[in-house]
Amino acid sequence: MYQHICLSPHFDDAALSLGGALAGWHAAGERCLIVTICSAPPSGELNSFAAYLHERWGAASDPIAIRRAEDQAAADRLGADLLFLEQHDAIYRHAAYDSVEAIFGTPIPNDLLWASLTSQLQALAKQYPAAQWYAPLAVGNHVDHQITHGVAAKVLSNLRWYEDLPYSARNNAREQRLAQVQPTLDQLIQIDQTLATKLAAVADYASQMVELFGTVEAMQQELGDYAASVAEHGFAERLWRGGQA
Repeated sequence: MYQHICLSPHFDDAALSLGGALAGWHAAGERCLIVTICSAPPSGELNSFAAYLHERWGAASDPIAIRRAEDQAAADRLGADLLFLEQHDAIYRHAAYDSVEAIFGTPIPNDLLWASLTSQLQALAKQYPAAQWYAPLAVGNHVDHQITHGVAAKVLSNLRWYEDLPYSARNNAREQRLAQVQPTLDQLIQIDQTLATKLAAVADYASQMVELFGTVEAMQQELGDYAASVAEHGFAERLWRGGQA
C-alpha cells in the first residue's frame, strides 16, 4: 500500500512541485506513487498550437514516448512508483485549446476530462483508502490543473494541496490563487537534504527545459530560490488543505 499518492496533471508536475518531499518520504521508507494524468498520445490530427509545442520540445517524432521516458527516469530518481492514467493533454483533447490563452483560461463546459478523471480517482481512492493524497492548487490556472484540482476536491478526503511550480514563483500567481481558493496552510516540509535530488529529477525532463526555464542552470536557480523563500530556514515545500474547490 502507498502512504503518499501525488496527482500530477502532466509529466513533470510532481517533480517540480513536490519532488523534495517525495524523495524525503522514500528515504524514510515510505511508499510513494506518482499518478500522471495527461499521459496518452494524441489520437487525431494535431492543431497548430500542439504542433508548435512539439517543435519547441524537440520531440516532434514521438513526444509522448519521450516524455514518458523522462517521467519514469524522474520517478526512479525520486524513489516513487509511477502510474499513467492515459488521459489526453488539453492540447490533444479539444480543438478549442489552441493557444496559450486557451490552456490558461476557463475549461470548456463539455471537457470530457471532468467525468473520466472522476471515475478514475474514485476507483483509486477505493484501492488505496489509507493513502495521503496530494493535488495541485492550480496556481497559474492551466486547465488541466484546474480540472485535477476540482475533481480531487470532490472525490478525495485525505487531501493536501501542493503549490504548482514554476507558476507559483512568477507574477504573483500564487497569491492570486490563494485568494480564490482560501486554503489553510497545513505543513512546511524541509527539503534541505533532498533539494539536489529534486533538481536532478526536474532536469530529467530535458524536453521541457527550454519551454519552462531556458536552461538547467536557470531552473536550479529559480526552484532553489523558491524553496528558500517559503522556508523558515533552509529549503522547503509547502502544503495546504481545505478551501473552496
